[in-house]
Amino acid sequence: MPAQGQTMYRLRQARASDVPSLLEMAHTGNFINLPPFGERLEQMIGISDASFGRVKAQIDPPKNHDRTHDNYMLVLESPDGSCLGTSAIRGGMIARDHPNLSYQLLMLVRESALLSKTASGAGGSTDDASRMVVSGRMEHVYAILFQDTGYPTELGGNVLRHDTRGRGLGKLVSYARFHYLKAHSAWFSDRLLTEMMAPVDGYNDGTAFWRQVTRKFINMSYNDADRLSTHNDKREFMYELLPKFVNLSLLPDEVLDSIGQISEGTRPAAEMLKDIGFQQTTRIDPFDAGPHLEMHLSTLNALACKTRQARVGGGGTIDAIVSSETPEAGFVAVRTRVGFPDEGSVTIGDEVATALGAGTGAGVMVSPLNFMPDRRRREVMPEINLREELKHRRAQLAGRRLAALPVSDVAQIIQDRIDQILATLDHPQKP
Repeated sequence: MPAQGQTMYRLRQARASDVPSLLEMAHTGNFINLPPFGERLEQMIGISDASFGRVKAQIDPPKNHDRTHDNYMLVLESPDGSCLGTSAIRGGMIARDHPNLSYQLLMLVRESALLSKTASGAGGSTDDASRMVVSGRMEHVYAILFQDTGYPTELGGNVLRHDTRGRGLGKLVSYARFHYLKAHSAWFSDRLLTEMMAPVDGYNDGTAFWRQVTRKFINMSYNDADRLSTHNDKREFMYELLPKFVNLSLLPDEVLDSIGQISEGTRPAAEMLKDIGFQQTTRIDPFDAGPHLEMHLSTLNALACKTRQARVGGGGTIDAIVSSETPEAGFVAVRTRVGFPDEGSVTIGDEVATALGAGTGAGVMVSPLNFMPDRRRREVMPEINLREELKHRRAQLAGRRLAALPVSDVAQIIQDRIDQILATLDHPQKP
């Protein structure tokens, strides 16, 4: 952590003057949320300026405000003013007329009463008729195209230059966003989503899932398809071409093993989010099969974002993220050491006060980083047992065998479960 008197690294709102540094960083890797095009970066910063400006102008959003147009871009500023990293908050996923797409994994169970029984032979015979035939229960994992019409707030664009890693700046870039979310929760969805990047093979066109599944339906390269998918007005091809369901059990083991995996470079960011309560869901990206992580802001306990009154000149020993908002600089956050002399105040060093633009008596948001991790188990894959479903739907399906069940009825059973999942997403679940 920065010592007393040392210049601070700051996470602040992006500015138009950051484009050259961001463009240089964009060329160091394949970052979908950090395109290597100056004009596009300028456009993104313009949207970010407008989004921060709307929040600054009024406490609560106007009636019927469409948060899907809001995108808040932050940059990690080095002591010399250049950009070392970036992160972002998207008010609502995609646009109102373009629901976010993913694949919901669903286990479909089929059972044969005949094959589940043991055929008994006479006199203790050990021939084929006397032993268990085969298991009569078969589990098939399906990927069902999922349209998320809840428009959750997305945390994304988390990029840190390789030569800055290991300095404790990753937590600043990631966690400081929750200060802004807590301070202005009315502008965001309570449900937070982040899409984790899968291990993409840049020399072999994406991932095994892309090559074995999605590429069969979308005739372009992984990079081209992924870039097009970030533009609301160019996503039509996804709704028209993506398969509505895929029986993953038919795929090679290589593909099955890759589903839900997180790339090596993204894993530290994922682990930090899991520490504060994000849960790995059973929804995956339709292109690379990377997992979705979700949580509800109202259930955030580990990262205590609390406003305190600043006392300048003292500093302290507690590792924390501190943020402020001023009319001149907007939102700014630093990672430093602080003290808590009483319940409502915090002591910060002179250099911290300068970096934040916050003097004695100013309200600052503080999050100590010595919290206990709030880890949650990976979401259990939803399961449909067709035989059990037939029992529940006996009134309309009485007397019908599973073999005689129309495909449309099976599809309806699956769709009912998908609708049930969608209906429960916006309600916080107990860990």
